[in-house]
Amino acid sequence: MSTVPGLADAIRATAARIGANPLDLGTVMSYETAGTFDPWKAGPRTQWGQHRGLIQWGEPQARKYGVSAETPVATQVEAAGRYLQDTGFKPGMGIADLYSAINAGRVGRYNASDANNGGAPGTVLDKVRYQMSGHRQKAEALLGGVSGPPAVAAPQGQAPTPGSALADALPGASLPVFNVLPPTALADAYAPVQQAQVEQLRQDREAAEKQARRRALLSIAGAYGAQNGAPT
Repeated sequence: MSTVPGLADAIRATAARIGANPLDLGTVMSYETAGTFDPWKAGPRTQWGQHRGLIQWGEPQARKYGVSAETPVATQVEAAGRYLQDTGFKPGMGIADLYSAINAGRVGRYNASDANNGGAPGTVLDKVRYQMSGHRQKAEALLGGVSGPPAVAAPQGQAPTPGSALADALPGASLPVFNVLPPTALADAYAPVQQAQVEQLRQDREAAEKQARRRALLSIAGAYGAQNGAPT
């Protein structure tokens, strides 16, 4: 558990200012610091240089927002809030948009992955859904069980968009069909977006099947016409 003085209060204050769930903000900070809440935790080295801090600042981003090893923790958390707002986070958005802003450089990039840059395997949505439950428990302990609106993966009916300038999508990656949800409160929040994603996949699959049947029928008709002397 973090012993960083003022961190919990800073998370609450910044979450209130930007309209985020403090548990969401604490959860992603735990995840980004491997559960340590170390304000200058070293992470991977990417095209953005050495990543460090509570949201794993790249070197250009740390300079832009005035964050360094000497930055007080409250100031770094406040800077993280400004970064989140600048990358599209709006009041009421859930943990997937919050983490997308941190991991993929902008909200809404749920299908992006930083695995090619040294990050953990999986997309933004994979990490939120399957890798953060333990970190949410750490955030709850840090914040004293503070409550907030439930985390949501994405606005209902909005499909994830692949790729980003900061984190390239995994080669050949496609949106998975989530048939089995982990039995956690965090996963329960994703039922609406899961249904929307599955419905979109069903529609895409039907369209692909219709196109394949049409091509097959045209091919058969062409072959039949050729055998019977009809022009093709």
